[in-house]
Amino acid sequence: MENELLQLTTIAIVLAPITAALVQGIKSATGLDAKKNTLVSLLIGIVLAGLWALTFGHVDQIGPYLMAGLLSGLSASGLYDLTKKEAK
Repeated sequence: MENELLQLTTIAIVLAPITAALVQGIKSATGLDAKKNTLVSLLIGIVLAGLWALTFGHVDQIGPYLMAGLLSGLSASGLYDLTKKEAK
């Protein structure tokens, strides 16, 4: 169990900057607003993780891989920035 958890955490860490780069490219090309930015980031993270699972033959573990993609999308979208309150 520990090995699988470490593997999925590693996948989420590897996919987060790739997801962020793709979202940044889409945002600059289309003028995506901040509300849709999070949704697009989540979708890209999930799709990338699903492709990772299919590419390396881990179809039987697709659920945990998609969860790793969800985590990568959340971290790429700046989830932690959304929780901060701005000082006025």
